[in-house]
Amino acid sequence: MKKYVSYITIVCISFFIGCDDIIEDDITNDLVTITAPEDMEQIEGNSVQFRWNGIDGADEYRIQINNKISNSVILDSLVNTTLFNYTMNPGSYLWRVRGENFAYQTAYSFNSDFTVIPSIDLSDQVVTLESPLNEEFLNNTDITFSWQPISTATSYKIKISKIEGSIETLIFDNEGNDINSTSITIGNSVIPEDARYKWEIQAINASSMTMFFSNFFSIDTQNPPEPVLTEPTTGQTGSVNQEISFKWTYTDTGAITSGITSKIQIATDDSFNNVIETNSNPLTTNEYTFTFTVADTYFWKVKGEDDAGNSGEFSEANQIIIN
Repeated sequence: MKKYVSYITIVCISFFIGCDDIIEDDITNDLVTITAPEDMEQIEGNSVQFRWNGIDGADEYRIQINNKISNSVILDSLVNTTLFNYTMNPGSYLWRVRGENFAYQTAYSFNSDFTVIPSIDLSDQVVTLESPLNEEFLNNTDITFSWQPISTATSYKIKISKIEGSIETLIFDNEGNDINSTSITIGNSVIPEDARYKWEIQAINASSMTMFFSNFFSIDTQNPPEPVLTEPTTGQTGSVNQEISFKWTYTDTGAITSGITSKIQIATDDSFNNVIETNSNPLTTNEYTFTFTVADTYFWKVKGEDDAGNSGEFSEANQIIIN
């Protein structure tokens, strides 16, 4: 199939850097062909592998899955491979895929109709963990663990381990106490301290079981430390219409050090009754720039909030004089 090349010009801001062209293949008239699941295919179990033939010039592929009965969208996602694994409940579905690059996209493939049917054999099926998310930070040790059901499972087993370096120590399992639902709440008697943990779920029936599926999470109940303001130093001067860079540091000594975002306030008084500037979104770097348009004496302070949801105290205020 003949390719047409598009030249998309990028507008360059710098006076010293020339403009370059991005060359993208025109894939508009190409077609992605499905290889699995094929039309009218039946799949036993809950693990479905979607495959298709790639095309030259496509950087990503958009896969869509719809419920055949309700026509509701189950999935609409961009992937950069020609293979995609997804866990699905029993039912009838339609799926299609198209290729995309920066400038063009193909038409969708023809819809493929497939059915997922329950299987009593759990050995190749997947338990999808819902909460806590993998690598999530939490500040509460009363935790509800939840996962998606497998229709032919009759019970589930949970294991929770504490992670210290390369050592995993089992601290809880439900051996001898079947879990017949898809959630369980574990209190702080089991998870008493700030640390990194792993939780695992296995689905079971009378004749088979899945492997264990796991997520990691961390408990961080400590507030972020008070930041140390480093620039500008108190009493430093600046000029009207000069861009001022505010900088600070944190020293987090907790057992778990989740990421810290910052909030800054700039005011005309040291009581911060007249705040003239604060960031609208959490700052992910320890720096903020601001340009003063009026000569005056100003005060600034910063506080942190970590990924677990703990909020620290504001720092002591620094003063800056704008002439």
